[in-house]
Parts: sequence; C-alpha cells; structure tokens
Amino acid sequence: MDTPRSEKTHVEVCDDDKAFKYSEARSAAPSVYEKGVPVPEVDLPPDGGRGWLVIFGCVIFSAATVGWGYVWGVTEEYFKEHVFPDVSESVLSTLGSMSGMIMTMLSVIPGKLADRYGYKVCPCRLKLRTAWLTCGQPFLAAGGILWTVSMLASVFATQLWHYFVIMGIIQGLANALVYPLIVALPAQWFLRYRGLATGIVVAGSSIGGAVSSLIFRQMLTSLGLKKSFAIYTAIDGSLLFAAWFMISERRKPSERKKIIWIDRSFFTDPVFWSLGGCFFFTVFGYLSPIFFLPTFAKDKLPDLSDLLAALPVTMLNFSAAMGRTLIGFLADRIGPVNALWAVIMLSGLTQLLVWTFISSYAGIMAFAIMYGFVCGCFLSLSPAVAAQLWGSGRLAGLSGLMLLFNLPGNSAGAPIGGAILSASGGNWVAVSCYSGGLQITGATVLLYARLKRQPKVLARY
Repeated sequence: MDTPRSEKTHVEVCDDDKAFKYSEARSAAPSVYEKGVPVPEVDLPPDGGRGWLVIFGCVIFSAATVGWGYVWGVTEEYFKEHVFPDVSESVLSTLGSMSGMIMTMLSVIPGKLADRYGYKVCPCRLKLRTAWLTCGQPFLAAGGILWTVSMLASVFATQLWHYFVIMGIIQGLANALVYPLIVALPAQWFLRYRGLATGIVVAGSSIGGAVSSLIFRQMLTSLGLKKSFAIYTAIDGSLLFAAWFMISERRKPSERKKIIWIDRSFFTDPVFWSLGGCFFFTVFGYLSPIFFLPTFAKDKLPDLSDLLAALPVTMLNFSAAMGRTLIGFLADRIGPVNALWAVIMLSGLTQLLVWTFISSYAGIMAFAIMYGFVCGCFLSLSPAVAAQLWGSGRLAGLSGLMLLFNLPGNSAGAPIGGAILSASGGNWVAVSCYSGGLQITGATVLLYARLKRQPKVLARY
C-alpha cells in the first residue's frame, strides 16, 4: 500500500516553480516523442475560468449551512432571555456545539465516498472542456435538502430536546455531507491560487454568519422565532438550489482512487499527529468568544440594546470573511503551514492580551474585529496544509479525517467555557485565559510538523 507521501498527486500542490517545470515538460514533449520516449501529459488545474463559478457555488453552500453555526451567539442570547430562561449557559452552549460535533464525527464518511465515486453521480453526463458536469449531486443535494428540512422543522419546535434533534443532529448530518466536499473542490480547479480559493469558500461561512446574525436578530425582535425560521427556510432553500447547479467536479472517473477507510500509513506518520494535535487544542479555544460575545457585551454594558449586543458578532464574522480570504492569499506566498502557525498563535494571543482587559463597547468591537480576522483561518487553511503535506488525491477523505480532531473541541470547548464562567462567578478573565492558552498550545504542537517536513525556519512551506 502506498504511503501518503508517495502519491503522484503530491507534486501538484507544491510551489509555482514546479508548475513552471510542468509547462516546460509540455513544451519539450514533441522533441522527446521524436526520440520514441513518451512523456505523460500533465493535467494542471486551470486556475480560473469555470473554477470561479464552482467557488461561488461552494461559497453559497458554506454560507447557508456551516455559516449558520456562527449565528448561535445571537440565537443563544434570545433563547436565554425569551424561550428557555431557566436553562444554564453550558446547556445552551452544548446545543450550539452539537451540529459541529456531529459534522466532525461523520464527515470522513461522505468525504471518502466522494473521493471514490465522485461528488456528482448520474448516468447522464455533459462534458464541458475538461470538466464533467453531471445532473445528479447526491452528497451535496442530500445535504442541501436535509438542511432545508431542518430549518423548516425549527418552525414547529417547542421543547428544548426538539432543538437538540433539529439543530444538533439533523443540521450536523447536513453539514457532514456538505463541508468536506466544498473545501476539497478548490484543489481540483486551482494550483497557484489554491489557498486563496479555499479561503474564499471557507470565508463564505463567515459572510453567512455575519449577515444572518444581524438580520436574524432583527427578525427575532420584530417577527418572533417561528416566523423568522420560516423566512430563513425559504431563503436557504432558494440559495442552495441555485448553488447546486454551479458546482462541478473536474476529476475524471478514471482518476478516482479506491476507498481506504483506515489508512494506517497516516497513523504511523508523526506529522499527522502533530497536525491533528494542533487542531485538537485550537478548536477547544475557538468557539468561546463567538458564542459568548453578546452575553459578554450585555454583562459589561447592561443597558445595551439587543441590536448593539449582536453587532460585535456581526463584525467578527465580517472580519473573519476578510481574514480567511486574505490569509489564503498570503498562504500562497509564504506557504500554508507557515500561515497556519501564524494565525493560530495570533488568535490565542488576541484572547489573552485583548479580551482579558476590555470592558468598553469600543474595546469589544475592536476585539471582535481583531479576533475575527484570525480565529477561523485554520479552517480555511487546513485543506491546503493537508495537500502540502500529503498530496491532493484523497483530499476530501483526508479533510474529513482531520475534522475528527476538531470533534472534542467542537462538542466541549464552548460548554467548558460556560462552565468555567459559572463556576468562577462570572469571571471572564478565566474564560479568556482558558481559550487563549489552548490555542497557543495548538500552535506550539504544530511546530513539530513544520520543522520535520521543512527544517529551514524561514523557508516557504
């Protein structure tokens, strides 16, 4: 069995000079063929063209599904005040974390199935240039339908356990069907701008969270919970239906590899565990500010209106969308692994050195913008980092496998933060030290993978 680094696809993800070498090989092919030595054609990603339409479709899927998780700070604050006032912060945080937990636990399955059978499977195919466009998209279609059904079911929910089933289990399943595919697709269409393209897709979730947190809070105030969910059901259903037609897979069926459900070669690679450990610690400290920022604002400024309390989350998500895009652009120049280490370290330091000491509304807004810019970049960089370390041939399955390391943090990170807040009598410094310290630990663990693969400290990698 081939080890991950022996895959031929490993060379596709390296620096621009290697792409230049490929173009040289193409130009030299006629003279070589004259000597009777065949040179295989290298199929490089187009770095544009229809790829941008695919990226736009992935952005819509990201915004409508995964982006909804970033609205939870607003939803939790409304639930606490108007729907479930007797429920503790830790229980509501668990509800908000549950869909992410389900997604990270199950996404490896559709990811590997998509790597083997394609993201779209249908006997009726239309070939457009080098891309195979098919009329059936079982994984993305199933995820979109399941998501729309879950939003509609939220209209009729009345008990807390209803929301655990709908917003936790069902939406988690929908995200598991969608997320590993949309973050893997950019690698099929982009080489030079792969980090940028992946960053744009993941930034879609932040854009969705930013827009929704502002609009949904206003709708909750003026229309109530049920009507707000009904309107969002129609919006999400329409957007996902349109995005379904934009996405296409570039790989030919002959390029799909046989499924290896448990690739033991990864588990014997210490670099795999270094990257996984980095995600493990990072995610534990990731969600606390996103979930608790409206509550934090209300606690520090009791007379703050609902809209102004929700605004920091909106600014955080807008900043995250910009950060994920620009960091992806930067990663194409300094290397994805270097970029990953930098943003995780900055994310932890922002919590320790900024969140710990703020109390004014201006300080809260400044922290939201600063933290948002770097906090979620590890999500957009993780596919590019995995491709840099092991190649892109089984990227969807590998992305799902790496998401398993996010599972403990997604499920317990914010609830532990809520428990610390309750146990400390509302001491926000304890929460910021907990979450910021774990992210700095994650950045430290990543150093092994970086130096093992590329010992030169200042090298692009």
